[in-house]
Amino acid sequence: MLVLQSLLVALFCVLGSVCTPFYGFTGGWYILSRPLIGGFICGIIFGDVTSGILMGVAIQAAYLALVTPGGSFPAELGFISYPVIAVALYSKIDTSLAVALAATIGVLGTFVLTFTMSINSVFSAMSDRAIEKGDIKGVTRSFLIYPQLLQLFTRGIPAFLAVYFGAQYIQNFLDMLPAWLITGLMSLGGLLPAVGIAVLLSQTVRNQSFILFFLLGFLCCSVLGMDTISITIVACVIALFYYRTSGVSGAKIDTNDQLADEEVL
Repeated sequence: MLVLQSLLVALFCVLGSVCTPFYGFTGGWYILSRPLIGGFICGIIFGDVTSGILMGVAIQAAYLALVTPGGSFPAELGFISYPVIAVALYSKIDTSLAVALAATIGVLGTFVLTFTMSINSVFSAMSDRAIEKGDIKGVTRSFLIYPQLLQLFTRGIPAFLAVYFGAQYIQNFLDMLPAWLITGLMSLGGLLPAVGIAVLLSQTVRNQSFILFFLLGFLCCSVLGMDTISITIVACVIALFYYRTSGVSGAKIDTNDQLADEEVL
């Protein structure tokens, strides 16, 4: 059973890359490689969808602000979303430990991604030469077959080995670690999602005072125990009140009145 599960995880790890033939960046990197999607899929594979989604949410929060400017990848999400979550689900390790493990594997995965993209540049040159010669089969080989075989070698095989062998021994390895190290890793794993959210806020919030609205929502959730729907309703009321009192709507009405006056004249 573990062999089949490992194969499925390896398959999705291959598909969740920037080089997949299934819509590339859109279907691979921006959808399948997301930890939330990977947690859901791994949950289905290992028969624990709830734990998979919760683990995916925790890891996704740590990488909310991940961007890839100019093709620079700070972390490889495909290895995080599948081998890491799969091993964590099979070994039933704590979510905080899984987040800390994901941070390490994500950085190591960038080396695999850089190597893959470097070799793919060779295939691109082969494809250009085949196009110049009018060699359709050569284009097919260099553009589709060779890159996907490389993907299977650099992503599929490591993912399979990581799940098949790592899942059986990761818990024994964690039991060998001292308690202070486990506590440190769990603290680090609990901190990383907060760092991801903080980085996202620093990139998207123009007015720093708007962070108070975020803190109010956090207060409603963690202290008052409100559910998502209730918080959404409160947020809509506050947003409407802020819009009405900030002068934005009044400025819009004044502009419309001025245009109407100009039309009358």
